[in-house]
Amino acid sequence: MGISVRGGTTLMKSVSIFLTSGRKASTNSKRQIAAASGKDELSKTRRRRKMPEGGGARNSAYIVKVIESLKKKTRFSRVELDNLCKLYKKLTTNSSQQQVERSISVGRRPQSRPAVEGIDRTIFRELLHNTFHVITEDALVERLFSCWDREIEGAIRLEPWIMGLDVFLRGSLHDKIVFCFHVYDLNNDGYITKDEIFQLLKNCLIKQPGEEDPDEGVKDLSELALKKLDVDHDGKISFRDYETAIKEEPLLLEAFGQCLPTEETCVGFLATLQP
Repeated sequence: MGISVRGGTTLMKSVSIFLTSGRKASTNSKRQIAAASGKDELSKTRRRRKMPEGGGARNSAYIVKVIESLKKKTRFSRVELDNLCKLYKKLTTNSSQQQVERSISVGRRPQSRPAVEGIDRTIFRELLHNTFHVITEDALVERLFSCWDREIEGAIRLEPWIMGLDVFLRGSLHDKIVFCFHVYDLNNDGYITKDEIFQLLKNCLIKQPGEEDPDEGVKDLSELALKKLDVDHDGKISFRDYETAIKEEPLLLEAFGQCLPTEETCVGFLATLQP
């Protein structure tokens, strides 16, 4: 998971408290980072405060601008967007604090914060598993992260975070078809091939004791899936194929691995964003 058990538990407990009570994010982590890093790191932190990133969550004027923009692009209300911005700030603050704690635990000097402020892979994985109950294997988690990290920066900025949640929580069937297709298109070439289906299904397979060659069973499943979704019979699944098949049978939407939260989870999360 890339994070200690104690660190992961502390983080998700903090997020849980925020979601259930609406309390503001703690402001102590900046002081803790500065104390752990020493004078040099403190100097760097001060310089960053003077020059906040365009995508950062610290600049209140920027937040207001983002909320106004996203109000037009998403199905969130202004109150929901404000609470999502606060949650994002807490997640990114906690992410920085966890980096410091891990460095201290192994006796290293904490490194400076990453150039891009955002939700990193560790936090994203914890959110998927513990908040949205999307329990899936590592390769698919990485694909999900890549679909949210649109600029390939190694962190999910504020706007992509909220745009992604819009699809996650209130997306139409078409929105979800687009999202899942991009997740399953492992090499981003616009098609889901038999090899990609094989990799996706193989990663989800739990090998039984004494089983000699589980790959043969996965190959058979891959063939069946390809035949079901390859509407134009050209040996690969285009987006048009996938969309046509899903509209005829919506249960096939997540045929190659869980990508979306359940409706019950969505309702529960949205309830935490209300006043």
